[in-house]
Amino acid sequence: MDNFREWLSDNLRYILLGLAGILILVIAFFAVRLVTSLGSTKKKEPATEASTEVSTEQITEAPAAERLVKDQADILSFVTEYYTAVVDGDFDKIASISDHFDDTIRANLEAENSAIESCSNFITYSRKGLTDGSYVVYAYFDAKLTGIDTAAPTLRQLYLETDEQGSLKIIDISENKEIEDYTTDLLADDEIQALRDDVKKKLDDACNSDEQLKNFVASVSTGTSDSGVDDGADDGTDSGAAVPTGTMQVSTDSLNVRGTPSTDGTLYGILTSGTQVEVLENTNDGWSKVRYTVNGTTIEGYVKSEYLSSVQ
Repeated sequence: MDNFREWLSDNLRYILLGLAGILILVIAFFAVRLVTSLGSTKKKEPATEASTEVSTEQITEAPAAERLVKDQADILSFVTEYYTAVVDGDFDKIASISDHFDDTIRANLEAENSAIESCSNFITYSRKGLTDGSYVVYAYFDAKLTGIDTAAPTLRQLYLETDEQGSLKIIDISENKEIEDYTTDLLADDEIQALRDDVKKKLDDACNSDEQLKNFVASVSTGTSDSGVDDGADDGTDSGAAVPTGTMQVSTDSLNVRGTPSTDGTLYGILTSGTQVEVLENTNDGWSKVRYTVNGTTIEGYVKSEYLSSVQ
């Protein structure tokens, strides 16, 4: 025991130095752990920010956050080309840029061709469709109607898709219920409602400045208005009297041409006073089937017989 005490006395300072070294190592170990822990906490913050950015980007790309794009170059060019073809009666061109073209569509476009003389001031507003490369397009233009001086501000809706060759084509939405529902739902969008209201106001202002345009718009909306009288009204003339077949002329300021002998028939166009038509046949209820040519396109439709007279 005395020997141990003597050894401890001789080596005490070395033992204390060793214990001090061990203590320093323990303190250093815990210090490193603390610094490492703080570093880990700081590194987690950027990860949270990155996660927020991804979420924001996803919201931005969602259809609900999209806004109308005005005059997208390829869409504006396509719409201008399409309606120019309609006015010119270039149905081969229309068939080449449509996914579906049949006799019914042709008849409707012929009716539009007979009613519109020219289109100008094209503006397009588009939103992304249901698939990549597809668009819901709202096409604005001023339509110069046959026999009416004031152009009618017009807004039309089209659905376009990009084909395998990268070209835009018109899609018949009546053939696709999903697209039809999508375009219908979009009409409730505040931005699109504002656009439609703006065009309606422009049309109302144009109608207020031109009585003929006002009558035409009323006839499209309600099925009335040849020279301010109802298509089927009894104004004291014998509306059931037949007119001779052959060349006759319009004897009123403006006369509706319809697809069927009825005030509910599709409005094919409007003829002005003095316009010559070929009467093909008469019905038993005061209508005459006529043929006439507008802008190189031959149209056949029905007019009230009482508003036709012999050529002077």
